[in-house]
Amino acid sequence: MPLHRKKPFSAKQKKAQILAKRATKREQAAYDDPEWDFRHRPAAEPSAEPSPKPALLPRSDKPGRPAAQPSADGRDKLISQFDKLTRAEIEANKERSMRPLERLSPEAGLTMSFDDAYSADVDIPVRPSWEYGESKEALEARESAYFDAWLAQLRERDPDSVSLYEKNLEVWRQLWRVVEISDILLLIVDIRHPVLHFPPSLYRYVTETTGKPLVVVLNKTDLVAENTVRAWTHCFKSRFPEVVLTRFCCYRDPQRLVNDTNVADMKMRRQRPRRRIHDSRLVGDLFAACRSVCTPDKLGLVSWDELIARYTGADDASDDDNDGSDAEAENDEASDVGSDEDATDEHAHDAARSQHGERVSSKYVTLGFIGHPNVGKSTIINSIVKRTVVSTSRTPGHTKHFQTIHVTPTLRLCDCPGLVFPCVVSRPLQVLAGLYNTAQVQEPYTAVQFLAERVPVERVLNLRPPDSEDILEDVHYKWSAWAICEAFAIDRGFYTSRGARPDVYRAALYILRWVLDGRILLSFKPPGFFHDFAYLKEPEQPQVSMQSTDSESEASDNSSRPIAQQSAFALLSEENC
Repeated sequence: MPLHRKKPFSAKQKKAQILAKRATKREQAAYDDPEWDFRHRPAAEPSAEPSPKPALLPRSDKPGRPAAQPSADGRDKLISQFDKLTRAEIEANKERSMRPLERLSPEAGLTMSFDDAYSADVDIPVRPSWEYGESKEALEARESAYFDAWLAQLRERDPDSVSLYEKNLEVWRQLWRVVEISDILLLIVDIRHPVLHFPPSLYRYVTETTGKPLVVVLNKTDLVAENTVRAWTHCFKSRFPEVVLTRFCCYRDPQRLVNDTNVADMKMRRQRPRRRIHDSRLVGDLFAACRSVCTPDKLGLVSWDELIARYTGADDASDDDNDGSDAEAENDEASDVGSDEDATDEHAHDAARSQHGERVSSKYVTLGFIGHPNVGKSTIINSIVKRTVVSTSRTPGHTKHFQTIHVTPTLRLCDCPGLVFPCVVSRPLQVLAGLYNTAQVQEPYTAVQFLAERVPVERVLNLRPPDSEDILEDVHYKWSAWAICEAFAIDRGFYTSRGARPDVYRAALYILRWVLDGRILLSFKPPGFFHDFAYLKEPEQPQVSMQSTDSESEASDNSSRPIAQQSAFALLSEENC
């Protein structure tokens, strides 16, 4: 069968297309910064038949600039939408990154409370009450009006007080659907900054508005020290006594960190990340937590004891590339992507609904996984199933639509797309936490500066100042975020194609990716962590042998030293790294 030839595209048409693109960029830049002078570069006149001109979209949520909405054809219906920085803001941030760093103490820079991340008057949108007989068009119109009013209420606040948050209504509808069809909600938080991933407004929406049980999963516990996990567990229990907590990690790390604020321990994480595996050792604890909060009418649907015994003490772990499974898993497991029809057909009993129109199936026990992007929701589901059933990526918003996966005939998992909740933390912290796509960061130097003020990045990466010849002068060198990126670019061999200058932008993006992968550790602590050690004592272990060598005793004494004495910033005055 002959191949179809491509339609010819003349040089004249190509030139007209390029001129039209340049004109569009100039108009967009002039919209972002009206004071920008383009008179020295007049826009060329396009030809008589230019290519279609894309519509200009406002790039910032400043007064007078409404947020962009999804296109009418629905191609970007489930794409997260955030504000963009103006050209003036980018240049100001770049200039600020060239100034010397102002180092913060561990207690001032690495301590975060719930009040520091979220404000009491910033709430999340809750789906309006609805009835089964209501038409789809009427419900969507009412939801759109309610969501626009919620956005207008947030815009009335100081634009700089609220950080990046989701502005796409379709993404919020995914959260509403998952909350409605789930019996138990599992809020996944990253143990490195759990306060940021635990919105109190979401907690109130699940526990008070819907009245459903909530389990908080402290994920990625292999990236931090054990005392950090115990400290955050104590903090959550003291602030939210009714919260059920459990921990999870998908890596089997034989080298656990003794002190995750020590430079020597941080350097252990610089190696390339290990191959991802689906470790199911902690799945039994997760199901045990779900069983403890399951309602009595649904408790008998699932054989919890048999299910927990299947994962308890399991030593088998499958690689990420292995899609095989045993016969039982093949019979019980199924993935239903885009399960709107399943969620609609399964609810046959109208009497089960509440005042918010929630419809829960009486055939299944549904576990809904909710939370921010990049916290590991899909990875936990793959670890439960022991094979890849949900696609994962480091890119935030990779999961576009909620998905249901059956573990047993009566137990299913529901994976919700991650969305960013409104908070009052700075934008650089949101970038470092993985809430924003690293490849789309307009200027990464502010995030590197935020990181370097709290973590000695240059010492963790063993960097030398750019154009430095004397080692003795390196000790007294005043680092900046720009200098760190430049030194890292030289160390990695990142140079621009024109001029052969250090590619600072590429180096900054690499540093941000290393933070997301855990190769550069940024771990926040609860208030009082660096001076109150009452709840950080190691649990008593049974004595296996009465004999103990001197080396073991000495190692035990070093591991139990206070964290403040082993802090990385206590070593900044030392000359040697």
